[in-house]
This record gives sequence, C-alpha cells and structure tokens, in this order.
Amino acid sequence: MFKISVSEFEGRYITATRDIEIGESILRCKSYFAVTCEDFKKNSCYNCIKLIKSPPSPQQPPRCFNCNEVWYCSEKCKQENQPKHQHYECTFFKNIKSPKLIQNYKFDFDSYSEIRIILGLLSRYYKDKLLNNKFVSPITINDQNIEQQQQQQQQEEDDQEFINDTLDGVLDLVENDINEETNNVAKEYIDKIIDYIINLLNFTLCNNTTTSTLSTTTTTTLENIEINNNNKNIDDLIKLIRPLIQKVRCNQFGIWTKNDKCIGMAVSPSSSYFNHSCIPNCESVRDGSNMTFKSLFPIKKGEQINISYLALDKSTKRRRDYLKFGYYFHCQCPRCNSSDIDPTGKLEDSLDDWISKFYCRQKKCTGLYYSKLKLSNQSLIIDNNNNNNNSNNNEIHLSCSTCNDPLIVDSTFFLNKPNY
Repeated sequence: MFKISVSEFEGRYITATRDIEIGESILRCKSYFAVTCEDFKKNSCYNCIKLIKSPPSPQQPPRCFNCNEVWYCSEKCKQENQPKHQHYECTFFKNIKSPKLIQNYKFDFDSYSEIRIILGLLSRYYKDKLLNNKFVSPITINDQNIEQQQQQQQQEEDDQEFINDTLDGVLDLVENDINEETNNVAKEYIDKIIDYIINLLNFTLCNNTTTSTLSTTTTTTLENIEINNNNKNIDDLIKLIRPLIQKVRCNQFGIWTKNDKCIGMAVSPSSSYFNHSCIPNCESVRDGSNMTFKSLFPIKKGEQINISYLALDKSTKRRRDYLKFGYYFHCQCPRCNSSDIDPTGKLEDSLDDWISKFYCRQKKCTGLYYSKLKLSNQSLIIDNNNNNNNSNNNEIHLSCSTCNDPLIVDSTFFLNKPNY
C-alpha cells in the first residue's frame, strides 16, 4: 500500500504504491513506550493510557507502591503492566521527586511529562543494551488456566494486525538539532532537563548526586563528571540524553481524550513515517497507546501520505510559528505556500474550504471527520468533472477522530478536491 522513502530535505516519508480509497486503514501500530502526563497521572491508567472512569478505592488504590508515580484503572491493567514497569523505569521514577534532586530545579507539568518519557527510554537502553537484561514476562503458558490461554491467544492474534515498534526504531528516529540558532529558548530549557536527568541517573545508579552546570554542550558536562569503570554505563546513558530529547520532541504523539485533553505521550517509530501537511490526506485515530491511520479522502498512487501535527483552523502564520517552535521546521506544504503560488488568494481559499469540511463541528475539538469503513471510489460519485447531485447517493457516516462526533454526508462531500 505504501513505501518508505528518505530525502535530505524531508527525512523519512511514505508514498502510496497504489490508489488508496476513503477510510482505508493505512497503518496500525502500538507505541513502543507511552506514559501518562504528569497532571493526569493519578486519573489515567499507565497501562492502557485511558482515563480512570471511577475513582480508586482509598484503601487499595491500583498503583505502583514502589515508585508512587503510576496509577492503573484496574487490577488487571496493573498485573499486565507492573512487572515490565518495575523491570525498567520504576527505580528511576522513584527518585524523580527526591528532595535532594528537585531543590535546585523548578519544572512544570509538561517538563515532568517529558522527563518521564525520556527516563522510560533510557531505562530500556540501560537494561536491554548495556546490561543485556531484557524483560521476560513472568507469566508462562504452564502458569495459566485455559481461559487465560485463550485470552492470550486472542490477544496475540489481535497484535498481529499491529506493527510492534522496537528500541532500535526509536534510536533510528530523525532528530532536529536544537541549538542557539534554531531555538535558543528551547535549547536552554533542554540543557536544564539534561542537567537534572544526569543528577537523577547518578543518584539512582550510584546513590550519589553530582551537581553539574551545563555550558554550551553536553560534552562540557561530561568533562565535569568523574567517570570510572563502574560508571561507564552512566557515561553511555548521558551521551544519549540530548539525542533522545531531540528525537522525542519532533516524533512524539499526544494521547487525547474525547474532551480534547492530552493525558499521555507516546513514542512510536512507525507512526513517525508520516510527514506533516496543513492539508493532510490521512488522520491518526488513537485508542490509548494504539494508533490506526485512516485515509480521509482518495489518495492516488505516488502521492505522499501526510498527517497534521497541529489544529488546522489557524492562519498560515500561526501554523508556521507553532511548527517552527514545537517541531523546528518551516512548513512548506501546499496550503502554506499557496499565497506564493497564487497571489490572488483563490488557491488558498480553495484549500482552506476543502480541508475545513473535515473539521469537527464540536467546540474546542481539533479532530477530523473520517470514515470508519472503507468506501470504494467506484461506489461513490467522486468525479470532479460531474458535479451533479444524485438522488441515489447513499448516506456516508463519518466520525470525529478525537471525540467520535458523528457526521452524515453524501458522496458530494468528497467532490471538488482542489489540485495542489
């Protein structure tokens, strides 16, 4: 259906290898690692990354009692996740708010969320790559009853439909160099986060804090840290912090509720194949930390398949400013470049009118309407040369990718797609 290509200007991107119809599932993937956001961690499940529907019992809250940093919606989710959590990031999470560490730092919720996801990735690199101690599930078939075996078999069959990402895929992600020239404010804040994580690594792995002040590069920090044979692993982890932050910042996905609240962050290398466009032909539909990418309208063979990284109902300047600050690139998509191509503004208006049809009608929702079912192009009247209404058009049921708001349209909804 698609192929992955690489260019110096665009990095990795995907193009259609055949015509893709409306509502086709282009890719389904499970995130390699996901965390609940700091401000929602007590109200969201760390396993399924969904809101906890009912408050936990005060006597027996489903959480990790070792680190007290993650909560679960049920004992089932806790049992599924906690062994892996305690194998990797739990020890680091336990010290994330240690008084010895935070006394010299002031971070907001977003920063702690970013720190949590970086620590989760570092802990996996530490265990899998440096110690060669990969996680093995403690549950085996011999330990399970028949019902559990059936559930596991069904889960494995369901998982086959998804791409399972790996740590190597995370390490291979494209990163944007964040420095004084590209974004000095972001660079200074990243320096602060790196300094904090270095101290946390020393405190956790060596039970020792080393106050370090970052200058222009991480190398300066490394020169101020006494490294011996026992600390080589820490040295390797420190070298990885900045690249990981720069990879995550431009490749992470937010996990949103129906009320448009971001309750989690996920890293999924396969989902990062999709480049951004302000007039996307594809939309991500998220279910906790799982994602399915659905085509919004017909995509022709050879066309690049794009998603949007932001809410689309903004002016060109606001969209470009947001992308420059958050993702460190100047958007050159057809919609942003339309005024340069056509100074009259007609092309820009036609592109705005086309994509705005897919905006969710609900206030404050930034989702896009898509078809849950695959719709054959031949079964619809999608012919830009024949714009006549047809009384035989069937109703087409669309759904918002974020809040699930329904929208009923007919085939004329997909007519008059502008050329760009």
